Amino acid sequence: MSRPLLTRFRLAALMFLEFFVWGAWIVPISGYMNGVLGFSGTQIGWICGASALGAMVSPLFVGYVADRFFATERVLAVLHVAGAACLVWAAGQTSFAGLMAALMANALCFMPTLALVNNLVFRNIDNADRFARIAVGSNVGWIIAGLSVGFILGEGDGNFFYLAAGAQVILALYCLTLPHTPPKGVGAGKTDVFGLTAISLLKDPAFLAFAVAIPLVTISKTFYTTWTNAFLSEIALPRPTAVMTLSQASEIATMIVLPWIIARIGLKRVIVVGMAFWAIRFFAFATMSVPAVLAGLLMHGFSYGFVVAGASIYAARVAPPGMTARAQSLIALLIFGIGMFFGAQLAGFTGHAYSPRNIAAVRQTAGGAEQRVQVPLPGWSDVGKDDLPGLLGASEDRVNIALLEHLPEAGIAIQRDEDLRIAKRDLISAFKAADRDGNGIVAGADWQRLRLHGWPKIWSWGAGLAIIACLLFWIGGREPQPIGERNL
Repeated sequence: MSRPLLTRFRLAALMFLEFFVWGAWIVPISGYMNGVLGFSGTQIGWICGASALGAMVSPLFVGYVADRFFATERVLAVLHVAGAACLVWAAGQTSFAGLMAALMANALCFMPTLALVNNLVFRNIDNADRFARIAVGSNVGWIIAGLSVGFILGEGDGNFFYLAAGAQVILALYCLTLPHTPPKGVGAGKTDVFGLTAISLLKDPAFLAFAVAIPLVTISKTFYTTWTNAFLSEIALPRPTAVMTLSQASEIATMIVLPWIIARIGLKRVIVVGMAFWAIRFFAFATMSVPAVLAGLLMHGFSYGFVVAGASIYAARVAPPGMTARAQSLIALLIFGIGMFFGAQLAGFTGHAYSPRNIAAVRQTAGGAEQRVQVPLPGWSDVGKDDLPGLLGASEDRVNIALLEHLPEAGIAIQRDEDLRIAKRDLISAFKAADRDGNGIVAGADWQRLRLHGWPKIWSWGAGLAIIACLLFWIGGREPQPIGERNL
């Protein structure tokens, strides 16, 4: 194997480990918080935004350090050891505050490494367009992580954090074996502590349009990272973390052909197409049809691959030699910081606004007292059918709401919880909400819809944001050209 080819293989292995670590916990966590920890949509949004907060605080500073003081591979090793410790801490947290603190600390360590890994790769290859094929390693790592969690560890507890932490320790050691990548930005000003000279790239109007569109489409993308695992769980697709690896399988194929596509249609058009596919996939998800949802997962290569890999190549093309790490850090700030933070908040707010219906109930406490609580709407088979004589149709899948008036005021017990009763008025209110046709008859399928998030509306928000970003970059952007030092 030739030396350049061996170097590219080693860099692909770096990308594999980097994204194995991230994929091992970031994919299953939304389903874990939604289905196991019982966090609200707003809390899930804040947790998913923890990585973005870290990306907003640290990458520009760390990029400056790597550009001026320490070799990139050594900075990576230190950050990954610290990040692994934070993931072990996160594994034992079940409260919102505890998990938020642990993942925020992890984000401060891990998020800068995304930009530093890209910088190390670009510094050790002779052609920036080769990046896409090296980045295939990241897709493989994400897939293996998802399959490991979905088929081996399971998604019902926090053990996936331990998997990620162990892999991150291995990654830290591996970083020390990588090609030496010393600091290169000798011409940077001594006062540029946070690497803010990279912002001077915004003087180019086309780059400014790019810098606005990228975080906007990332806000859209964050709807996917925040809710897809929970979405697949609610529509009863088995092993959602494993199913989501279909996205990375499609991205592998896309990354292999991406240099060829860029050469044929240009980098700007590649990014525009990627943004458009975010909208298309969300519309596919909104149908809640399993074939359409699977097709939407397979669109990931075009949506994520074209936009995120395209953005990294864009930065590599326009940044002068002494600013490469800071330019990648600026892109990381726009995507994984600003975009992901505001995206997580909006996704959390939207998920809360269209959350499953709760129902008021009375719980018998250990001391014999009654306590009024809000609980998730019980399943159709748990609505106390033994207490509803004469209400079921011939198919035993329909309830006549008018006949509920004959129930006692105390209501009925939920079959799976003998200490929990639903009062008559609350039960009637829930059945009326499920009566979409207004005919006074509620079927099991109608009842089940109340137990799901309003997914079509949630995904429509994500699609609308992607369309705006696509139009903005299509109109204001242009094919990137190298920017010389004299223009800065």
